[in-house]
Amino acid sequence: MVKTYEQLNEKVYSEILPNGLRVIVIPKPGFNKTFVCFAVKYGALVNRFVPRDGSDYVEMPLGIAHFLEHKMFDLPSGDDASTLFARYGLDSNAMTNYTMTAYLFSGAANITDGINLLLDFVQDPYFTDESVKKEQGIIVQELKMYLDDPNDALHLGLMQNLFHQYPLRYDVGGTVDSIMEITKEHLYKCYRTFYHPANMDLIVVGDPDNIFANQNNSVESVFNHVRKNQEGKKFPPAIDIKKSFYVENEKAYRGSGLSKMDIMMPKVAVGLKLPYEKYGENEALATELKLKILIEAVLGPTSDAFQEMLDLELINGNLYYEVYIDGFCGFIKIQANSHKPRQFIVYIKEKLLALNKITIDAGLFERFKKSVLGSFIKSLNNLDYLGFSYLEYLYKQSDIFAGIEAFAGLKREELIPMAKYFVPEALSDYVILPKKFSTNYSL
Repeated sequence: MVKTYEQLNEKVYSEILPNGLRVIVIPKPGFNKTFVCFAVKYGALVNRFVPRDGSDYVEMPLGIAHFLEHKMFDLPSGDDASTLFARYGLDSNAMTNYTMTAYLFSGAANITDGINLLLDFVQDPYFTDESVKKEQGIIVQELKMYLDDPNDALHLGLMQNLFHQYPLRYDVGGTVDSIMEITKEHLYKCYRTFYHPANMDLIVVGDPDNIFANQNNSVESVFNHVRKNQEGKKFPPAIDIKKSFYVENEKAYRGSGLSKMDIMMPKVAVGLKLPYEKYGENEALATELKLKILIEAVLGPTSDAFQEMLDLELINGNLYYEVYIDGFCGFIKIQANSHKPRQFIVYIKEKLLALNKITIDAGLFERFKKSVLGSFIKSLNNLDYLGFSYLEYLYKQSDIFAGIEAFAGLKREELIPMAKYFVPEALSDYVILPKKFSTNYSL
């Protein structure tokens, strides 16, 4: 199957193999590098599910999807898969977020060898009690390092303010206590439930002619190569995986939070919770982009508010914002370094609540729409980002190219439904103060 996106001059080829594995090729003629990603629709969001060969829901320790990703690189031979990629001159990596786990590599040569290695090691798990125990120590140290980073600590503090029980409240890596609960049996249970070809995708982004030179149809050659790799492998039947999520309302769990660290200047973040919703096709991406227009218009670097914050010394030159939707829940985060964290919080909340009545004139709307759209399209010129983002949005029921084309035709009045999110009860804030900061700071 091929989908053509004429406005973006893009084509996406896809085929579902007999075992259920979906293979996707996004040709990028003229690029020397190729990016390949093998992903499973399973991330830190899923901790409660009915396992394969089971009938009742089980609760897994937080962080197990990330733990499983780490352990997949262990091979029965004692090698680490990353060293084998390096022998082919390929850069390999893996990552876990809330919606998926991805194993990836990139390079300019030996791509077919890399594809075989990628498919083979991810489809052949090998866990031992000893290796699990060793990994627990490694990941616990990672978590402690993460919590020692002020920006990460700020984000986690804000998430724990916003969400009651939803997994966005927790780091993808879990907690020190949850990591110590993980066993080899847990890993195999998660692997056998989620790591089935029917719940996975392989995406190849690059110039297929560089991979298969002198072939009449290099795209078809990619499919044939993957098909040949899969033909000799046996898998159990695909199952409909039952998953359970905590349904969050619009109210933030806590209004404020505060901690102190060894930093020079206070760090402050204001968050707005996006409650649980069942998004339809392309709706998660569309909502995310619409909200970005509003935030860019109200608080972006060309807005009046941004200059006013500089004049009032509420920010130290930079303001960072993020709009994130995982396909069910999400958040808006506004973050800065500020010598006046309390005044910053009051100012940002006032601006966000003003969006409850959306009023943007036509000229500004078009300007900020082009800004958001241009930034998004520019990022897709990076093969790694394109391949990863294509799958990430696919797992949020969104076609990234179709969504961008639809967004280009967005009308100003389509922003009006976004006003429902900007309510006082959805807001929270978190501040990290220097340890020597005045103790009379009041939340």
